Amino acid sequence: MKKICCSVICLMLVLLLTGCWDRNEINDYAFWIGSALDLSDSGKLEKSAQIAIPAEMNISKGGGGKGQRANIVVTATGSSILDLEQKIQDKLPRKVFLGHRRAIFIGEKMARKGLTDVMDQFTRNTDTRMRTDIFVVDNGKGKDVININSPFNPFSAIAAVDQDRFSRLGDTALRDVLLDVGRDGIRPTMPMIKISPKNKQEKHESFDVKSVAIFNKNLQMVGKVSERASLELFWIKGTLKNRFVTEETGQGSISMYESNLKRYVHTEFKNNKLKAHLKLVGTARLLENNTDIDLSVSAERIRLERKINEIKERQVEATIKKIQHKYGQDVFGFGEEFHREHPYYWKKIRNKWDQIFPTLEVSVDVKLKIQSTGDIGKPVPGIGERK
Repeated sequence: MKKICCSVICLMLVLLLTGCWDRNEINDYAFWIGSALDLSDSGKLEKSAQIAIPAEMNISKGGGGKGQRANIVVTATGSSILDLEQKIQDKLPRKVFLGHRRAIFIGEKMARKGLTDVMDQFTRNTDTRMRTDIFVVDNGKGKDVININSPFNPFSAIAAVDQDRFSRLGDTALRDVLLDVGRDGIRPTMPMIKISPKNKQEKHESFDVKSVAIFNKNLQMVGKVSERASLELFWIKGTLKNRFVTEETGQGSISMYESNLKRYVHTEFKNNKLKAHLKLVGTARLLENNTDIDLSVSAERIRLERKINEIKERQVEATIKKIQHKYGQDVFGFGEEFHREHPYYWKKIRNKWDQIFPTLEVSVDVKLKIQSTGDIGKPVPGIGERK
């Protein structure tokens, strides 16, 4: 009797089950991998989308080696981001899906005009991933990047994200930019990507990530710093974790791998004057010694450490002063430190910070410790004699 009752109950439960009447098959989606935002020649907003072609992905999984593309680029022109997304949708036989978007590329012309309207849409659209990486295209258009057929990845948008992480500049996501926009004591920055010209030996285009775009509080790009200054900017900001660097000591060059990079900031308000004390610390591993210094001798190593730290202090001070006097934007976050340490005084100066920052006095102290000098302390015989 119990078996019959259980069977009847199970049958009734089966009748209550329903099918997936509103399911969306994966074949119904067009996967949006990368976005590009530019100004058209007529001054209108132009949006381009890098859309995956699943049928070509297996053929092109080695990148663009055989010339096939695993994606298409669709472009539309209009007056708003949402309007452009709909126009792009109208050109596709599948429903666009933004969940896999990895990167957004903004043309420099548009970045200099301002990105307030663009960011407004990103904050309201629930389909937008906050971990999406964002770039400014150095002296170019965003769609130029997603049009590249990368030899390393079927999608140039993903290749750019990977390259950004290995370029020592870290990775800047949409979330990071929006957080900086919402604070008074720091101004946003974005890594800049530049398409490298091909030479006769190169079949495919590639790109470099070695500059940083500087924005004001209205999200208008006001300038950029490149090469070493861009790395120092992120160290001062506290986001740089490691880097390879070569220093000229006056006796030759020293190449090192610097890691565990951190920054500490202390601020003070005294005699109606604002000051910031910046301390940069880290450890270094010697990779190449092109001097006649014997680093197996402790006194020589300590002397070299002191010399390198003095050089770095001058370089960091020069980078801070350049950004203070040329761009006047606190991309380092000194204002946020004043906010934390002097909250009541900050209320009085927060709206004047752009005028105060260029006059801020910043002291710099670098404490980089050489922990490893390799298997030998002395340089290879003959190097000192070649100087």
